[in-house]
Amino acid sequence: MTESIVMVLIAMLIGQIVLSVPVLLLPRATRVYRLPLVLFLCASGVLALNAIVPVLLPSWYQVYTVLGFPMLFVLCPALRLYIEGITTQKRWILNRAKLSKFVLLWPAVLISGAVALLPAQHHRAMFVTDDMPAGPYVVVLACAMLVLMCFWLIECGFTLLVVIRRLARFNAQLKESYSNLDSPKLTVIRKLIFIAVCIWIFVLVSVFLSSLLEHALLSRSAEVFVALVLIWSVTFFAMQQTTPLLQPQPASKVERTDAPTLSPSEDTGSKYHKSALDECQSARIVEKITQAMQNSKLYLDADLTLQKLSQASGISPNYLSQALNETLKMNFFDFVNHWRIKASKSRLLSSDESVLNIALEVGFNARSSFYKAFKKETGMTPGQFRREHANPPTCD
Repeated sequence: MTESIVMVLIAMLIGQIVLSVPVLLLPRATRVYRLPLVLFLCASGVLALNAIVPVLLPSWYQVYTVLGFPMLFVLCPALRLYIEGITTQKRWILNRAKLSKFVLLWPAVLISGAVALLPAQHHRAMFVTDDMPAGPYVVVLACAMLVLMCFWLIECGFTLLVVIRRLARFNAQLKESYSNLDSPKLTVIRKLIFIAVCIWIFVLVSVFLSSLLEHALLSRSAEVFVALVLIWSVTFFAMQQTTPLLQPQPASKVERTDAPTLSPSEDTGSKYHKSALDECQSARIVEKITQAMQNSKLYLDADLTLQKLSQASGISPNYLSQALNETLKMNFFDFVNHWRIKASKSRLLSSDESVLNIALEVGFNARSSFYKAFKKETGMTPGQFRREHANPPTCD
């Protein structure tokens, strides 16, 4: 019964991959940074066959191990490249430098070549019955595979750290470009990265504890089911992501005509060291966008982005970001939320509207994000602010 469930789940997993790959590769705009995800899915599908081939095609199992073993070393770098591609603000291309992340794949291919030369009985002993046949060739091969698997575990842990750091950096970049982080588009990408982290936590914990306890942590059917759910989630969310979230910022006329090049001695090494924007220019930019906020009430637009503010003010996105960070010591996200909180205060005191309605009126997309921003700005919740300021004490 268990074997039947495993077969069905693996068939579903492979079917999901077969159906997803063409859909993922179809849009030309996203094909470049979806290629690593396609590699990840294909490698996962090949590895999933490990439970089917020995049962249904035992005579082909040696061929399968030769082809399947290197696929294990495609997973980590492929996932890293995919996360990198969808979270970058630069034009992303799959070049030779990025392919160097597949460093463990090449020794895995060499080991697979050695596995192909094993006599059939020795292959069966190593990969089916878990016996160790005699002979220096087999001992060296087994040791090489063990060492490479240790490196793979290290690579899994390193991939987990890289993805977490990438997520933290990506969140900071989002706050430089978006005034709301609750939109479905941004929620999708956060869920996608969260799922990617879950994949590797599951892989590390399962492999480590299984080795430590000398038996599988989960049953085969449970492992395949979790893999099916995670791969389905990744592919589903990937299909929702049709364009890069952080579009490259185009150079504006201001940047091309009015920005003299700094000399090497003026290079401060800061984030904006290549910019020619000085303190006076930065102050004028802040004054201009402050007036735009006051007069046009741009902050009321729940979908306000740095690019939209750039178009409304005629100032390049890079200069806007620099002026906000260096003059006001805040990012675009906090700058817009400051104006939204300022507008919400008068509404809280002058009306009996619900907090949710007021939050939506001033540009927030969700009650939770309004509460978080309001408390960060004022040190109290909207309800506390309303109670403490609605009826100020009078002096007799």
